Amino acid sequence: MNKYIAKLSEISEKPERIILGLMSGTSLDGLDIALCKVSGTGRATNIEVIRFTTVEYDSELRGMLASIQSKDKVDTRLLTYLHSELGNLYGDWILAVLGEWGINSEDIDLIASHGQTVYHAPAENEGSLNATFQIVDGDHIAQKTGFITISDFRQKHTAIGGQGAPLAGIFDKVLFRSDSQNRMLLNLGGIANFTWLPPIDSGGQVITADTGPANTLINEAMQKYFERPYDEGGNTASRAAVHSELVRYVLLEPYFRKPFPKTTGQEDFRLAYIEELMQGHQIELTPEDLVASLTAITSQSIRRAVDEVAGDQEFECYVSGGGVHNKTLMEDLRKRIPQAAFRAFEELGIPADAKEASMMAFFANELIAGEGFPIPAVTEENVHLGKISLPG
Repeated sequence: MNKYIAKLSEISEKPERIILGLMSGTSLDGLDIALCKVSGTGRATNIEVIRFTTVEYDSELRGMLASIQSKDKVDTRLLTYLHSELGNLYGDWILAVLGEWGINSEDIDLIASHGQTVYHAPAENEGSLNATFQIVDGDHIAQKTGFITISDFRQKHTAIGGQGAPLAGIFDKVLFRSDSQNRMLLNLGGIANFTWLPPIDSGGQVITADTGPANTLINEAMQKYFERPYDEGGNTASRAAVHSELVRYVLLEPYFRKPFPKTTGQEDFRLAYIEELMQGHQIELTPEDLVASLTAITSQSIRRAVDEVAGDQEFECYVSGGGVHNKTLMEDLRKRIPQAAFRAFEELGIPADAKEASMMAFFANELIAGEGFPIPAVTEENVHLGKISLPG
């Protein structure tokens, strides 16, 4: 028997597993690494984030990824190269971070890697195929680090008829649903997504979906006009004026009229599209006012989603993702959604910045040791997500 197959069996029987969760989102800011202690499976899962860090992408790597992400035409040689090279880079970064943390390699059971999304293509009409594509080869990570690596979590989701995103709904429903309170878990990454969690015994439906852009348009504008990766603290937007007509035109776009559940990506929301819209309507803005208007597009599209799924019901709202650090965006959300009691995500036991990386650890743990879970609005049968890469 392959020694790593035997090791997998041993890992599956352990009372707790140490899993490195890796996440890199469409905002292209870097690789999140969460060292997680995971015990139990399914609704009995407990996750403790022991250590967390982000390894920032340098400008050269960010530029290469931007040239292939969400584009209809790409350099296929570069795409192929990055699939392997990022696996090697991730491996180097993991080993370096473990050294900094003083963690012995023998203590690590698994790596759980989301990968870098290149293109997201939900079905355009009923009966069409849902597709999504993430690079960063799991075999390269496993070979470089010597750790069994679980990756490519979204493919099974599309294989059974799902849209491949957002995956957070599965994680949120299992770990964070309350017995008595309405909750919304809102993630502000490149794209904004939410999970609506009515109380367990209420009979209410759990809904998870993307609302539209979160940071992606803001980041593009900051990189183009200010040569900065993002609007730190929302400072640029806070000093400028929102162009309400531009916001209104964007919110008339077809995606915002689609029923839930739905998903989107940067394929639908790019700065070039906004600039074309401005040109068509003869709108001229300073770069500062553009950033303020893009921030308002994010907050108002989220408010629309809240109105649709929650109405005037009061609920607790826990926010994660990079957008939680944008004070201007968060203040606007609080004003626009008065029925929400905004709470620190840490109250749920996981740091806000580490949520998605720890979610990868959850999926890997369930694949190796659990019975799986149904996919809301897709199947009631239990499903496992992820593919296994063995070292050697």
